[in-house]
Amino acid sequence: MVLSRSAVSRLISSGCGCYSDDAPDDMVLGRCFTSLGVPITHSPLFHQAQPYDYSEATQQAISFHKHWNIDPVVVYKHWLQDTQPRDEL
Repeated sequence: MVLSRSAVSRLISSGCGCYSDDAPDDMVLGRCFTSLGVPITHSPLFHQAQPYDYSEATQQAISFHKHWNIDPVVVYKHWLQDTQPRDEL
C-alpha cells in the first residue's frame, strides 16, 4: 500500500480503525477510505510474498506479508533500515 500524507491525516482524524487485532487490514483500510471519500486505486505491481521468495535476477522485491515464518523487524532492518545516520545522508 502507498498512502498519501493527506489520506493518512484524514484516516487518523476519522477515528476509523480495525475492529480486532486479526482484522484484514487492507480490507478495513479500504472500507475506511471509501467511507471518507478517499479514492482507492488497485495495482497488480504490488506483490504478496516474502522478499526472499523473489529471484534477485528479476527484481528487488520488498514485502511485509506472510509474517508467520519470519520476523518483520528483521526483514525491515535487512531491506529498509538506513545503515548511516540521517545527518550523513
